[in-house]
Amino acid sequence: MAGNSVIIQPDTQYNIVPAQTTASNSAQKVLLVAQKTAAGSAVSGALSESVSTANNDIDSLLGARSMAAQAARTFRKINKVSQLDVIALTDAAGTAATSVITFTNAATAAGTLTIEIGSSTNHTITYAIADADTPTLAGDSLAAAITADTRVPCTAVNAVGVVTLTAANVGTEGNDITVKISGTVAGLTVALTSGFSGGATNPALTGLFDIVGDNRYQTVIWPDSYGLAEIKAFLDPRFNAGNQILDGVAIMTKTDTYSNLVSAATSENSQSMVIEGFSVVTDADYKGSSMLELGIVVSASLAAIRSMRLTQDANVSQYVISTGGAKDSFGGPHMASFPYFNTPFPYLPLIPAGKGFNQTEIEGLVAAGVSTIGNNTAGNTVISGEQVTTYKTDSAGNTDISFKYLNYVDTSSASREFFQNNMKARFGMSRLTNGDLKEGHSMANEGTIRAFGNGLYDTLSDTGYVLTEAGSAAQKYYNDNLVIAIDTSLGKATINQKIPIVTQFRTIVATHQISFSTEG
Repeated sequence: MAGNSVIIQPDTQYNIVPAQTTASNSAQKVLLVAQKTAAGSAVSGALSESVSTANNDIDSLLGARSMAAQAARTFRKINKVSQLDVIALTDAAGTAATSVITFTNAATAAGTLTIEIGSSTNHTITYAIADADTPTLAGDSLAAAITADTRVPCTAVNAVGVVTLTAANVGTEGNDITVKISGTVAGLTVALTSGFSGGATNPALTGLFDIVGDNRYQTVIWPDSYGLAEIKAFLDPRFNAGNQILDGVAIMTKTDTYSNLVSAATSENSQSMVIEGFSVVTDADYKGSSMLELGIVVSASLAAIRSMRLTQDANVSQYVISTGGAKDSFGGPHMASFPYFNTPFPYLPLIPAGKGFNQTEIEGLVAAGVSTIGNNTAGNTVISGEQVTTYKTDSAGNTDISFKYLNYVDTSSASREFFQNNMKARFGMSRLTNGDLKEGHSMANEGTIRAFGNGLYDTLSDTGYVLTEAGSAAQKYYNDNLVIAIDTSLGKATINQKIPIVTQFRTIVATHQISFSTEG
């Protein structure tokens, strides 16, 4: 074929190769497991990925009144950046929990009454009573007001002044719906005859997580009523999965007596389980949790904040108390070492006076492995207490605080992922030798690996990560405790390293001595 006699000399070729950049940690993914209603289009047991609030997707996918929808809506109210996947389950052939409100006598004046069902933030319903309303008419007004709230987690039917509330989902999760009535109308008597109870038979959970495969979820929102066996069997083996980063933490919320909560947590020992504990209320007009919010909504709130904290550049300023750390107003790996306690929860309701745990009980709960959320000292905002896992001892039964605090788990996980991702990227196609390296060839030896490891440690201690101790003494400690063994016959480098991590500033102990003179 004829050409143009173009002369290209000298014969030259420059290949473009990728820059050696730092490998980042994986994007945050959250998994919600909960029940849908028949109105939801989600396939039971299937994985619905990247659930959003667009076009009312949550309500149409999960059913507006369902427990799954309550949690998903709250998650998305807080967090619009992290991926939220849902395994929605169809109700089993069981019994839905019920609550009964009874009206007697007739009203002698007009007035209003209020009922809070499941959530005082989302489902506070005020309804009118007319003068001379009979119990039947009053019951009709209540049932109609509840029906008008298309997202309340129950239905209502009136029969001659006896209003029966039935949980939207079958099973034991409905037993934890809190209900409170308030207000008075002259002549009319209203009584909370019973709180939600009687719910039975949860969906089958066997093989629930088969659909997940090797997907990693850093956070799983899990109903406490499902028990811990299935979620522990899923998450615990993932904590140190071979050749992959799969670890995650389940968040669940449990309402019970102090002694029952302590007992339940004491028997557990997992770095993958976080249990939020609330006291149970059995007043005449208030039955359920001390925090008038659905447990799965509380769990979704913490999950949403946690995943935002760990998402690079996510705006978390609403969920931190600024004490001079401007960079902590944005998410990223550095937030793994940032305390959870004092985190504001603007969408959770205050705990009424006298309904929650006292300080001694809170300390006992934390020691047992139960996390707490409650009011701030001013009584105007809900904030997080210390967030702990149920982990207490190592495999030999020795007391061990390595993974007691959720921050320790987050910090260890983030730093481990950083090391693993970057080691894999740096030495993804390299020769291994015990000898010297030859320039211009991809090779690694003990010195190469050591130098690269020291560089990674330095990055983790610097701005943007602040997960490991900084300074020459810390760097020397890391290097002195870095042991690398090379087996060229297997092409294997075995690395043992100790990582001094940054922890929370949790306690101040000071001596305040009075002096009567500035001399001597």
